[in-house]
Amino acid sequence: MATVLKMNRNRQINLPSAFLTRLSLGEDRYFKAEVAGNRIVLTPIDPVERVFSEEDLNTIEETYQREKRLAKPVTSEWIKKSRRSS
Repeated sequence: MATVLKMNRNRQINLPSAFLTRLSLGEDRYFKAEVAGNRIVLTPIDPVERVFSEEDLNTIEETYQREKRLAKPVTSEWIKKSRRSS
């Protein structure tokens, strides 16, 4: 199945409903976009399968390490104080 699509001035391309129906794609679907040679390849993915960029993963790791350094151990004294104040 092939068709010619036109990009609008907002750089958006509308996919034909026949494509979406054939692949059972509805609203709010995520796609992985890749350049392969002179082609743009869109692959439907589930949100839980979202592929994080290297930058995203680095930011997550840096945040985790920073929070880990700032974390204080929970002591039995803190637990007692917490129970008294609630």
